[in-house]
Amino acid sequence: MLKNLAKKLTNNLGLKVLAVLFAIALWIVVVNIDDPVKPAQYTISVTQDNMDYLTSNGKYSETLGGKNTVTFTASAKRSILEKLSNTDFTAVADMEKIEYVEGDGVCRVPITITCSKYNSNTVTISSKQQYLDVTVEDLGNVQKKITASTEGTVMDGCALGDVSIVTSNLLKISGPSSVTSQISTVVATINVDGMSSDVTDTVVPVLYDADGNEIDASKLKMNINTVTITAQILNTKDVDLSFQTKGTVASGYTLKEITYSPKKVRIKGETDVLNKVAKIAIPDDVLDMSGATEDVETTVDITSYLPDRTSLVLAADAKVEVKVKVEPITTKTFEVDASAFTLENIPDATKAKITEDTIQVEVTGAESDIKKLSADDITGTVNLQGYGNGEHNIAADIDVDNELYQVKTVRIPVKMTAEDTEIKSTESSKKSASKTK
Repeated sequence: MLKNLAKKLTNNLGLKVLAVLFAIALWIVVVNIDDPVKPAQYTISVTQDNMDYLTSNGKYSETLGGKNTVTFTASAKRSILEKLSNTDFTAVADMEKIEYVEGDGVCRVPITITCSKYNSNTVTISSKQQYLDVTVEDLGNVQKKITASTEGTVMDGCALGDVSIVTSNLLKISGPSSVTSQISTVVATINVDGMSSDVTDTVVPVLYDADGNEIDASKLKMNINTVTITAQILNTKDVDLSFQTKGTVASGYTLKEITYSPKKVRIKGETDVLNKVAKIAIPDDVLDMSGATEDVETTVDITSYLPDRTSLVLAADAKVEVKVKVEPITTKTFEVDASAFTLENIPDATKAKITEDTIQVEVTGAESDIKKLSADDITGTVNLQGYGNGEHNIAADIDVDNELYQVKTVRIPVKMTAEDTEIKSTESSKKSASKTK
């Protein structure tokens, strides 16, 4: 029986094998007709791998024109393609394989594209080698101190005190040298608009070039992204300045006046400190006038003379322009009309009169003050108490500003006589007659 079965199986064996092969081929044809292999195009982002290879060699790379994508063709059966999307592929540019393109002046990195969902037997990716074009330059590394700054205006009656960064103020920056070389300053700014008490905030440091233009930091890496900054808000007070002088001017000269600008300054500080400040006194040794024969002009920096725990609101007020006016002393004799002098305390039954029409008054003072004085400005009084009939030269009390002028003793010639008795009797009779009526 077994022999008969073997005979049947091997009978016409070639035809049977041929039939099997034909059936397989027919099945393949049918399948391909129903589910054919087709190409499709995809665009995905390129991941740059092994970036440390460049940075360790002091280089920085950037995709040319900012293009960081690749477009490719993948082939697979239609049923497979329907299940594929861009996310099923990865594109990697290994920076260790970077190569320089002679003539173009750029570098390129070969891109390896793979399908993460199916193997290469199921999905075939175009064999055409694609590249990521990049530019390469030196890697710059700098570190800058972050400076604290403010924007806005504090409430009226207040002023800014100390503004400082309370976290790390050292910023370490790396990136293309074409950018890092432009960094001049780093500023962290806190808004104090309308504030009347201390404020603290977390802010982002901003990079500036030497011309004060903000630098785009998108290509840079920094060790810190934000800093905490605090601003002290203080009270203010307007106080007068006071200047004194040291020494004596030369003989024949006088110190006329001290003028200065500003005359008062605004200081800031804690309330309890400001309440104790009445004025800012500048030591007299700042203005040494010993032997001076002309005006002295100088600029005084008052910063070191401010009361403890205070400071100026306006830095410009620190420089005070001071002028000490020095004038020669001069003497002038004025012819003053006798009518300018008043006789006081005339004894009873006595007549008194000044016997000269004008009186010479010798006045000494600063040149400018003497020029402003005239004879009409001079008056005086003569005290006749204790004097009897006769002619006398009596010292007069001259009425001028004693702070500006010195007057040499002036003696006024006065004649004193007894009143006429006959005249007195007549006047007495008239008075009696008037009473009788």
